[in-house]
Amino acid sequence: MALQRSALGTAVVLGFMIAALIPAVAQQQSPVPVRVVISGEVLPIQLVRVDQVVKEGEPIVFVKGATAGAAVPAAVAPVNGRVVQVGVRPGDHVNIGDVVAVIQPQ
Repeated sequence: MALQRSALGTAVVLGFMIAALIPAVAQQQSPVPVRVVISGEVLPIQLVRVDQVVKEGEPIVFVKGATAGAAVPAAVAPVNGRVVQVGVRPGDHVNIGDVVAVIQPQ
């Protein structure tokens, strides 16, 4: 009988601990992929780096424009956060929809 009460007490304590952790886990947001909206050759201009903090709307990747060859922002940060992955380098060719970076929202 004492063993059953001990096990029940342990289960209740674990239940409370899990319930306390659920809101903290729910607050963590999933990483957000950044996709390009213009095809072209990636330029080194303002190319983001891993661990760089970015703000929503900030340019992430510039490409060489098809018409005048000018630098054109091809992707912008969709959220405020920290860059956790960069999948392109200067000189790479990207197509519309390619993921070029991943941001952890903050």
